[in-house]
Amino acid sequence: MEKIHPETGEILHRDIRTVEYTYKGEKITVNQPGWYPAKGDDGILTPEDWEIADKALAIMKAQAEEKISKNLSTGNIAFA
Repeated sequence: MEKIHPETGEILHRDIRTVEYTYKGEKITVNQPGWYPAKGDDGILTPEDWEIADKALAIMKAQAEEKISKNLSTGNIAFA
């Protein structure tokens, strides 16, 4: 099964790509399913595919908040 990219007109195929997401200094690498062109990473994610990205974001947010809380409790953050 194929799809056509709505902006580039490229043919897209169902694939899983290694993608790195970042949030507030946190990074996570996931195997992201989606519709991708043969070359490049300009793919399209379905709502089901976004569940992977959403979980990755939730993990990074929790890690970032944990660091903030830890720094506040140990006095490592100063406010100007």
